[in-house]
Amino acid sequence: MALKYHDDWQSSKKTILERNAYMFNNELMSDVSFTCGESSRIFHAHKYVLATSSAVFFAMFYGDLAQKESTIRISDTDEKSFEEFLRFLYTDECKITAENAIGVMYLAKKYLIPSLAEKCSKVLEENAKPDDVFMMLEQAIKFDEKKLEEKCWDIVSKKTPECVNSEAFYNIGSLTVNALLKRHILKVSEVELFRAVLKWIDRECARQGIDIENKTARRRVIGDNVYNIRFLDMSLEDFAKTVSSTGILTETEVISIFQKFCGLDVADSKWKKLGTRWRHYREVDFTVYYGKSLGGNAGPDGTISDSLTLSVNKAGYFNGVRLFGADGSEYEVQLRVKDKKVTGTYTSKRDGYDVKLPTPVSLQPDEELTVSATIKGPHSHCGSRINQSEKKHWDIVVTFKTSGSSSPDEKDQNGGLFCKIYLTV
Repeated sequence: MALKYHDDWQSSKKTILERNAYMFNNELMSDVSFTCGESSRIFHAHKYVLATSSAVFFAMFYGDLAQKESTIRISDTDEKSFEEFLRFLYTDECKITAENAIGVMYLAKKYLIPSLAEKCSKVLEENAKPDDVFMMLEQAIKFDEKKLEEKCWDIVSKKTPECVNSEAFYNIGSLTVNALLKRHILKVSEVELFRAVLKWIDRECARQGIDIENKTARRRVIGDNVYNIRFLDMSLEDFAKTVSSTGILTETEVISIFQKFCGLDVADSKWKKLGTRWRHYREVDFTVYYGKSLGGNAGPDGTISDSLTLSVNKAGYFNGVRLFGADGSEYEVQLRVKDKKVTGTYTSKRDGYDVKLPTPVSLQPDEELTVSATIKGPHSHCGSRINQSEKKHWDIVVTFKTSGSSSPDEKDQNGGLFCKIYLTV
């Protein structure tokens, strides 16, 4: 790197922070340099600046066993991570992104810079997604970042299918698999969870060079973690088709589980029925409009559309709606929520019918969610607007922001097609 220098540069820098920033990766007065991994790029630094930021650097440069080398190679990092790490030591600022946060956090932990580690953890928390959450989780455990670990487990609990079917899941260690299987709250069926774990086992066999054709191969890899799989919470058919022939269980264990399915008391069985992992969550409904017979609430072609915008005070899931209809009549419905779309034909019973999403949509506190419905069918009931904009159930508060029917000849402009919404909390 060329020498960054001009005469009397000091007078143009008004603060010590500006003067420090000027010295960042500058050969001027540099008394130590670094390279990263196999790269030949040289980072110029100043021992005094580094030592005043890190006890580790202080020991390296001024301790009893101080290093004498003028160029130090750090083999366990990359250029981009080290550059942002070094920038922080000189300027108190750096460019932390979801891509480099783990690398920078590693350096912050290694050289005892807690303020930088906290900054990295916050970025990871804000950017954690199902497809990489297991990678972040293992780093959070490694670095003892409890808040980040809790955030990661929260995502795994609420979006389990997406998480366990991600590439990141297949690269985790057995300790993380064990922790996953021990969790009581996962939004996934036990057979779907088993299929994901089976893929992880096969990947692990390949990594360890274990022949998958060997009858005991899979069991050797999963080990005692198998006792945390809730086989008895599957259906008998799923167990027979998906589990029994995989080699995960011994023949004796397969027989004992079949016996348990048949209601027999099996002595010394390591499995017992624990109930679905999602049992701690429950579905609740909130009334949007009260029923009122209006008649003629559809357009000339029998089509009407309506929308509703709402928010909740705490995290949960949006499962679907109940729409008004005429008893015994059929309606063609298209329901849109975020990127989800449900289309189907529904029969109204007791002046309404439920339209549920195949996969619930997550709701964060105070996040606005708009639900739109387009309905084609015979004349039906419609609802009158509720007086309050908020509805409360237990400690869950739903705020209805807007709603409105687009019926061409709607008689009650305050009316709507939504009878109820269904949330999982």
